[in-house]
Amino acid sequence: MFSAIGQYAIGQTSESDEDTQSGALENMLSAADLEYMRNSTERLMPDSCNLVSITNTPDGEGGVTQTRGTVGTSICRLDVVSGREQVTGGAIQPYISYIMSLPYDTTLQADYIIEHSGADYAVKSINLGQSWKAVARVELERM
Repeated sequence: MFSAIGQYAIGQTSESDEDTQSGALENMLSAADLEYMRNSTERLMPDSCNLVSITNTPDGEGGVTQTRGTVGTSICRLDVVSGREQVTGGAIQPYISYIMSLPYDTTLQADYIIEHSGADYAVKSINLGQSWKAVARVELERM
């Protein structure tokens, strides 16, 4: 079963397209299909978050003073990916990882902190390797 996007289903081609496409090109999306996917994905983002940068300023006594600055706000969706326990300092500590979905064109940096529902999350990685840029996904760790 195919999902209808654009004029025909993903992975299918019209008869006129079959003459010009071959191999891996058969599964490419048109710009309209990709835009439809982006709009559909954004409708599934029920929350909002703040993208925050941290600036460290020397305090003159050998330490630093951190200044937080909100770079922007965005719609988002936060999902728990995995929970596990690890031994730290001789005690079992829970460890939970999160994935946040953001609109595809959100500007992110690895040193940002994301504020969501009163909690801060550190960016562990930003997924830049997907085939179609329909959504930005960020792996997070709660601070």
